[in-house]
Amino acid sequence: MTTETTCTHQIANELAGDLTDPNHVSRRYFSLWLDGSYNGDESRQGNLAKIGSSTPKQLRSFVISEFTKFMAADAHCSYGHAQKAIVAALPTATLDQLTADLINDCQEFYTDQTADEVAA
Repeated sequence: MTTETTCTHQIANELAGDLTDPNHVSRRYFSLWLDGSYNGDESRQGNLAKIGSSTPKQLRSFVISEFTKFMAADAHCSYGHAQKAIVAALPTATLDQLTADLINDCQEFYTDQTADEVAA
């Protein structure tokens, strides 16, 4: 198997199961991506700033982009390959629902983080 095939299978495996479950492994790890656990506090601050200042359309684009970057990093493949693998692994309706759920996750993350910062 080639590296691309391995990455495609890994992404498909990580997206298997009930993606509407907030505790699905891919959603949980994506929350770690957002909070800077993968790329540090500067990444966290940038994510919070972007989430807080985005229109709904911009937030949707941000979520799709960041989730694809997360999956690419996790599978050790390019952004473009991860994007193709995600689209191939999920039916359109599931992908749309996942995007909506990830947007909600981002908004909750932003609300929780900014509330914690105000309280500190």
